[in-house]
Amino acid sequence: MLIAGTAAAAATALPLRAFADDLPVLDWWDVFGTLTDVHQEIWDAFAAEGKARVVYTHTNPASAMQSLQLAFRSGELPDVYDMGGDPAQLAALYEAGWFAPMDGLVFDKPFQKDTLVEGQTVFDGKQCSLPIFSNLWHNDNLWYHAEAMSAAGGDVEAGVASWEDMRAIAAKATTGGKYGLLLPLQFTTRMADMVIDMAMAAGAPGIFDPKTGEYAYASEPFVETIAFLMSFQKDGSLHPASSSLDARQGRSRWAAGEALFFFDGPWNSGVLASSAPEVLDSSGVSNVPTPGGVPPIIGRGVQPGSFYMSGQSEHPELVVELLQNLTTDDYYVAIAEGMDQPPLDLSAVERANVHPTYKTVVNNFSTTMVRLPDPLVANPSTAQVFSRMRTIEPGLGEIIQGAFAGAFSDVKPYLQQYNDAMTAERERAISAAKADGFDVSADDWVFPNWVRGENYTG
Repeated sequence: MLIAGTAAAAATALPLRAFADDLPVLDWWDVFGTLTDVHQEIWDAFAAEGKARVVYTHTNPASAMQSLQLAFRSGELPDVYDMGGDPAQLAALYEAGWFAPMDGLVFDKPFQKDTLVEGQTVFDGKQCSLPIFSNLWHNDNLWYHAEAMSAAGGDVEAGVASWEDMRAIAAKATTGGKYGLLLPLQFTTRMADMVIDMAMAAGAPGIFDPKTGEYAYASEPFVETIAFLMSFQKDGSLHPASSSLDARQGRSRWAAGEALFFFDGPWNSGVLASSAPEVLDSSGVSNVPTPGGVPPIIGRGVQPGSFYMSGQSEHPELVVELLQNLTTDDYYVAIAEGMDQPPLDLSAVERANVHPTYKTVVNNFSTTMVRLPDPLVANPSTAQVFSRMRTIEPGLGEIIQGAFAGAFSDVKPYLQQYNDAMTAERERAISAAKADGFDVSADDWVFPNWVRGENYTG
């Protein structure tokens, strides 16, 4: 009977598989490994309905943009992909045909409509990207192994609030071939983001000062933050492999117990839940530490998109229909349960079954994250400035990497050089945009009524 039943099942499955193979194929690339199971259910249902079959590629954040660039040049950009929402790139990529409007997508709940900003998620008045996450989060959460934390004299329950305490605990934990801290120094983008957020927590207004509109990369909080991170290298508590590791490799080495501390995002809960649940259950997490342990404040501008539809896609209507599944309450709860970035609807976290570390991290965000003024909101034409700004090299990430490599002993002059170059490039881009008929000026970066620590509402 078992053999007969199996044969019958196989006979039934064969035409279904053949049917699936006849469906249009949609290629989907993203870095969100913790959401693969959630998305797979959606993809399977879409195929079962006879719509399309999805072929998924899980990309590495450190090389994802390079992979997309190669795919675009060869005319093989995936139908759906994720991409960072850098306004300095988005307008140019839209003009080049990287992504297309999501005509017909229903995205009309109040918290969804709040994300629709020209030059970020909207171009030429049409929605061109789909946000699924809230951007009121940071990746400077300080993860630690509870047993090693206790052995080094730290408080497992309270965690670490100050730079001074973190340095002292890391030094004590550096023994027997294990280290106090591991950093993903090879991943320059992640290191730049880490320093920006840590500098804001230490008092910087952001990458620019809304009171004056001037860039803040050379301000004391940035200088002091880099010096703080380098202090672990100087006292020997930084894992020596840090210089050759990206975020994924660093997380794996940290999870293996090679270091006490590792800075990471909320997704660490989700990654460990699937790859090393025993490590997750024996880990703790603190908010980003600050000088003297003062409560951290970190700001974000407008909400970026998450997914884009390729301008090269042969099946735009199917893509929009597929992406509509990523706008529901059930999906936002599923995102929370995937324990990646917090969902666009933050209230979904309370309805989700998640690990205590994830709730700790998200709860910390509620007291840490604030909404910053954003030139794109004040004047959507500033998108034309961002799109004309050229990349400055070396950038912040490369400067950080150079400091750790010993290329220079004083980081301040290099930060000032980068700050000045960014100012000059913005001025050049403003002039270029004005010459093309756009009403923009440096005053679009000035918000005299901004108050640090408060949500900016205009």
